[in-house]
Amino acid sequence: MLAITMMASALTTFAQNSAIHKVEFMVEKERYEEALQIIETALANPKTTKFAGFYYNKGEVNRKYFERVLDMASQGYPFDTVAFCTYLDEAVTNFTKSHLADMQPDKKGRVEPQYKEKNYMTLKTMVNYYNYAGVFANQMGDYQKSIEWFRKYYEFPKNPVFSAAETDSLYAINPVNYGQTAVNIVMLNFQLKNWDGILETVDAALKDTFSTRDLYLMKMQAHLEKNDSAAYINDLKEAIARTEHVGFAQNLLYVYMQRNQPEEAMALANELVASNPSSHTGYYLKGCIELNMLKNYVAARESFGKAIELNPSFVDANVNMAYTFMNEVVARRNNGDWKLDRNNKQEFDREFEEIKKYYEQALPYMERAHELVPDQPKVWAAALQQIYTNLQNKQKADEMDAILSTAY
Repeated sequence: MLAITMMASALTTFAQNSAIHKVEFMVEKERYEEALQIIETALANPKTTKFAGFYYNKGEVNRKYFERVLDMASQGYPFDTVAFCTYLDEAVTNFTKSHLADMQPDKKGRVEPQYKEKNYMTLKTMVNYYNYAGVFANQMGDYQKSIEWFRKYYEFPKNPVFSAAETDSLYAINPVNYGQTAVNIVMLNFQLKNWDGILETVDAALKDTFSTRDLYLMKMQAHLEKNDSAAYINDLKEAIARTEHVGFAQNLLYVYMQRNQPEEAMALANELVASNPSSHTGYYLKGCIELNMLKNYVAARESFGKAIELNPSFVDANVNMAYTFMNEVVARRNNGDWKLDRNNKQEFDREFEEIKKYYEQALPYMERAHELVPDQPKVWAAALQQIYTNLQNKQKADEMDAILSTAY
């Protein structure tokens, strides 16, 4: 009985080896469809054990079809991008299956691969093709398929055929392409409003410096759409620290103002400044909190002054520095510090001179804003008109009036 069993096993192995050799012969003779029929029959047979060989040869047929597409294009025929993508994916899938089967231990725990080197060398030549597939699908407007191909390109170095060191090396050799691909995946998911898809990839994309501001905007939008306000606030904090973009600071300030949380806002600003003393945005945020939430104009001037010291061309810091003086005038008048009683000329003149000093101090900062963004009158024209009026400079005030009449 043992002899009969061993003979049956040997015959099965012989039959499979014979089928593999027949497939190889047909591939060599370019009889690809016949080769595929034998392979599919073998793979469907429950007695088949030589999976590595059959999958390798199936991958070879796919690769031959893939190369035929490239050859036709090189001869001037229309490039069949769908066939390019399909045969590429089938080839990679089958070579990978061949490798995984090849590395399976036998009943005695031995691993004796036959196709390891062939699978490795072939897959190594196909590393970049998924990137092209992603571009082609995007050009055809198939964003979902484009995401799939770009993701496969991004994950290709992790194919089991490569060692961990080779995976790291492949990423290190071409960091620009892999970084841009991660950005592409996020942007395509954003177009499809696939919020989960964005969040799956955006942190990987943010490891590089491509489109950092836009990536944070998309990440924040995804968290807002998922009603995750805590994550949204964390995104803003991270974006401020990473980009120094004033818009993120203003958005975060708005959140805290809506919630009426000045203490929490100030704690965050102090944290930003402490973690990065050269952050002009951190000092700007601190100044905005002191100006708008705490109404501490002296402290706000100190913070905006530090922001301007770190970045003299910081438009918003200059504008808000001017407003620390202008808003303090309004606050003091509302508090009754200045009555401006025209029936008491002496007292009126004294108070008016005190008020003028505030506008005199505000003037250079708002003029600096005008100088920095001359084509954005909505930023400075109304404030300058008010300053010039209070400084009794009618000519300049009229100039601002003329600008305002065309700006709105």
